[in-house]
Amino acid sequence: MLRLTLLIFSVLCMAFAHGESLLLDEQGKHDLTPHTFYLIDDAKLGIEDIIAQTDTLSWQQNENHTLNFGYYQPIYWLKLNVTNQHVGDQTRLLEFLYAPLDHVSLYIVNSQGLVIEHLEAGDQALRKDLGIQHPNVMFALQLPLNETVSLYIRIKTDGAMQLPLTLWRWQAFNQHTLLIYILQGIFYGMVLIMLIYNLMIWFFDRQSINLKYTVYIIFFTLYITCDNGIGYLYLWPAQPWLNNSLPIISAGLTLASLNYFISDFFNAREYFKKIHLYLKYSFNGYLVITLVCLFLNESTASYIQTALVMATISMVIALTCYMLKIKHPDANYFAMAWLFMIIGCMIYVASLLGIVPVTIYSQYGMQFGAGIEIMFLSLAMADRMARLQKEKNIALEESIALASQVQTEQDKTFNAELENLQLEKQYSHTLEVQVKEQTEELHQTLDELSQAHETLKTISVTDALTQLNNRYYFDEHWRIEHKRAFRDQNPLSIIMLDVDHFKKVNDTYGHPAGDMCLKSVAQVIKNNAAREPDIACRYGGEEFVLILPGTDELGAIAVAENICQQIDNLQLDWQGTQIQLSASLGISSLTPKNSQSNNRQFMVNQADQALYQAKNRGRNQVVVFDYDVN
Repeated sequence: MLRLTLLIFSVLCMAFAHGESLLLDEQGKHDLTPHTFYLIDDAKLGIEDIIAQTDTLSWQQNENHTLNFGYYQPIYWLKLNVTNQHVGDQTRLLEFLYAPLDHVSLYIVNSQGLVIEHLEAGDQALRKDLGIQHPNVMFALQLPLNETVSLYIRIKTDGAMQLPLTLWRWQAFNQHTLLIYILQGIFYGMVLIMLIYNLMIWFFDRQSINLKYTVYIIFFTLYITCDNGIGYLYLWPAQPWLNNSLPIISAGLTLASLNYFISDFFNAREYFKKIHLYLKYSFNGYLVITLVCLFLNESTASYIQTALVMATISMVIALTCYMLKIKHPDANYFAMAWLFMIIGCMIYVASLLGIVPVTIYSQYGMQFGAGIEIMFLSLAMADRMARLQKEKNIALEESIALASQVQTEQDKTFNAELENLQLEKQYSHTLEVQVKEQTEELHQTLDELSQAHETLKTISVTDALTQLNNRYYFDEHWRIEHKRAFRDQNPLSIIMLDVDHFKKVNDTYGHPAGDMCLKSVAQVIKNNAAREPDIACRYGGEEFVLILPGTDELGAIAVAENICQQIDNLQLDWQGTQIQLSASLGISSLTPKNSQSNNRQFMVNQADQALYQAKNRGRNQVVVFDYDVN
């Protein structure tokens, strides 16, 4: 009799607990996790069975900060009762703060036990009643006023069973979503900048490490995009099967490409043979394991890849400690980058295994850590490039010093020979006369050679037709002036000039007439390059270029407008025929931010694009490079 009484009392207590209702007021956000009961459904019950047997089933109240069952395959049912007391708002948004859920079914049951609404969602669901575009699983609920309803939620997924539930009002949800998208925008913007930066460096310098780093960033970003739901929402909404295969592929390729990048980062092939072999075999192993994981269920594959991630983290920690111990020049940047990345990964993996609660910090921890890691590794490679350039400069200085030493030895030898000649002079007057004559001839020859050298040097840098400096002279002095402007942080301008319809002049009047026109244009340019540092060059054909050190954009425009007007005013007579000329000019003007060759070429390209903008606008005008013009 006592046992029967206790059993009835226990059932009544369970029924009372199951009937406890969450009262919704004007609060913008409600955390549903503490109010949720869960049931492990091994019998694969339907909603009718759940409603009919709800008081006899083994519902368990959640006592943790979050609902997180790790990688666990059975079907779960969630249950909670809510009562909407807010008069002005019957629409609430139910959010699962975890995107990769396969099948989620929501049933709203009234106090009479009738299903008044049935909604489906999940990346593998056949039908989706989202009502709103969002990376996470979302439901828009219509909750009647002052009426208690029961929410039954059925979840089945092959991945991690993370079920953090939040009930939002529209305004609070919009503010929260705006913050998330701002953070995502910052992350993807940083990734895009780093991708373009490293691709440009690889394109110009052909450094394989930049290409491998770019590949690593691409695969890692693809994995992040799969994990946070953005990929399924915007990139492949019609291919839900990709949501199960792409995370496995991208995670494996991320780990594989990371091994090759680390090998190049520390130049392991040359200096650390054993580390290089380990990274090489790890690369092959990751590829094989990734291929095998494609044929396993998602839960098993996730466990395997989680183990690979932990093994990679352990390897990175050990490698970082070793490089710091031997004081490798790149170790500090590498350690700072991976410190944030490892902390973010460990928090993220711990949330997948149910060790820590699922919050915005744990869900996006790896993503935040990755953004900081990408920034530090890019700084490390920039520092690495600067250090290599410094080593090249030191080697060049040593070569110059060695050449100077050789020249000194040659001078000593020459002086010794002169002393021998002076000794021989004492023994023979005739020999002295001969030596004197030969010496005079030698000096005369040297003078002639020096004059010939100066003449040849002048010819080599002077355009024969226009007597302006040639393209070779421009290339050398453009580099010098660009570096000087960067060092002194002075403005620097370059003007590109092209004679309009010059081919027509040659075709109509002949090449001698064209040569006369080019000489006249060159004289106008030379007259306007009035300052000593100004450099006027023939760039090729009918194109000319003018370097204006210490000249800002307004000064360059003034010079260019004078040249354009004076060319237009030229009165050229060829065999009794007047030839009218005009020219189009493009200007690039800025204060250089660095002295690299790509920055110099960037200014030349700007001036050239401005020149062609001038031609497209009708010729005979000056155009300053404009970013907004295609």
